[in-house]
Amino acid sequence: MKRTIDSDLIKLGIRLKQARTRKGWTLEQAARRMQLSKGLLSKIENFRAIPSLPVLCTIARTLGEDLGEVFKGFGADRESSNYILTRADERLPVERGDSTGLRYELLGSRNSGSEAIEAFILKIPSNSRRKKITADAEQFIFVLEGCLDFVYGNETLTLEIGDSLLFDGRIPHAPRCRGKQSATLLALYFLKGEAENL
Repeated sequence: MKRTIDSDLIKLGIRLKQARTRKGWTLEQAARRMQLSKGLLSKIENFRAIPSLPVLCTIARTLGEDLGEVFKGFGADRESSNYILTRADERLPVERGDSTGLRYELLGSRNSGSEAIEAFILKIPSNSRRKKITADAEQFIFVLEGCLDFVYGNETLTLEIGDSLLFDGRIPHAPRCRGKQSATLLALYFLKGEAENL
């Protein structure tokens, strides 16, 4: 089965990566010290793998991090509320291997078990091109700034400020900026069941 990006999983990956970079270690150096594969550590830092408790303890111990601090603010606070408030300065940057150069900022995610929603601000630099990808989700984008070509299947749609697009993410698609202008989008992912990172 696939799974959604969980905001706690994102926070975990970001905190571990920040702790590693504070030490000045490359992925390879850290993985060697932890006796883990570089690939596994990279997946954990980029929230594409959930570490087991022994692996997480090894990572935290090697980095000199207290597990209580690593998990501070996780779970309980979010689950006790019917809403998720994300302040402008609290957006989490999300790195995605399939989207080099594009900047995702997580606004929030909620998973009820049978359905999930993920919301991002997506910043697309000028002259940006990305290979077409697919996602097992209904998707919605709204152009906040700039304009772009949105390649969807065999079509190319020109989108400008205020335009929106609701589409089936299983069809190969990619945003592309032309010229010197960048674009900023609101991007929503609607998932059924447990779906994979988008």
